[in-house]
Amino acid sequence: MKNITLIALLLLVLGCKKNNKDIESPPAIVTTELSFDNDNNSKLMFQDGESMALLTSEARRYEIAKVLRVKAVNETTIEVANFAPVDIEDATILLSIEGSSKPIRLFKIKKIRAHAVQEIKYPFIDGSSKFLDVDNTPVDLSQYKTSGLPLNKVSFDFTGETELIMKLKKLAKLKWKVKYHDFDPNDNPADNWKENIDAKDVRRFSGFIINLAYLLQANETRVSYVAEPITGNDGLTFLSTAEKETAFQKMIDIPQFNCGVVVNVSGLGGGYTFGVANHVLNDYLNKDVCFIAIHEVSHMIGYNHDSTMTYPKNGQGATEACSRIYKQMLSANEFPIKKAAYYKQSDL
Repeated sequence: MKNITLIALLLLVLGCKKNNKDIESPPAIVTTELSFDNDNNSKLMFQDGESMALLTSEARRYEIAKVLRVKAVNETTIEVANFAPVDIEDATILLSIEGSSKPIRLFKIKKIRAHAVQEIKYPFIDGSSKFLDVDNTPVDLSQYKTSGLPLNKVSFDFTGETELIMKLKKLAKLKWKVKYHDFDPNDNPADNWKENIDAKDVRRFSGFIINLAYLLQANETRVSYVAEPITGNDGLTFLSTAEKETAFQKMIDIPQFNCGVVVNVSGLGGGYTFGVANHVLNDYLNKDVCFIAIHEVSHMIGYNHDSTMTYPKNGQGATEACSRIYKQMLSANEFPIKKAAYYKQSDL
């Protein structure tokens, strides 16, 4: 009897083990990977022959903190755009939905070419509704498969571990919203604005503004700036450390850059206007351009020509403080936009 009972228990245990093995684990959640690297899967912005209206359109405004921009077009469609003049690889696009606790890994980008733009459906519309959030917790978006997502309930960001992406992410310190602008709509030859900016101007400007932002986000630039003897608008009184800290933060917090190209002079700036000459756009990858760039940004935060925020005196001033760091970054090949990676070498 004992033997019969033992055999029965053994069969029961073996049966349980077999049943446990038969239970399948849920399929792993895989983040969709996309590429926007050729004419079949993307278009290009800022190309020769584009109209002035398109080059300067409000739709082309972007945040310097989100050079790789994703925005909702409607409830089911998003636009992916790269506003840098270099390819970006191995990025992950994050979706935040109002009311959700964590951003969701929406899809990966294997490669997006320089200045590429493309509209796509949300991946959950035609594909799997299973995603992972940034903590790798499963998220089910099936409730949005038919209706999509309300435009006012979503926001996007990007992340990644490449050197380029990590440098672009540092620009999140800045509040700048960048738009290219025609400051001479009447083609007045007597003013100092180029009569018609073109796609080449914008392509070059797109790299210049990124590198300028990278310079100003760096702590070493702030330290150099605050330590520099700088006079205020009376041209005589040296600013205090606190006043220089405030001025530097004002540059970081400029909300809007309307970018244009000047002629006859090297730069124009004030308010939200930021203009530089083509020689600056041609030189920024090889030469220090802070004398012009920081001069004009200083006008944007309220300093005049008497202040050494604009013109240095006796080798001292804001432009000198920033120039030292710019030269170091050039020498170390530290800037995010590098000449070797720029996608249209003929522009340079």
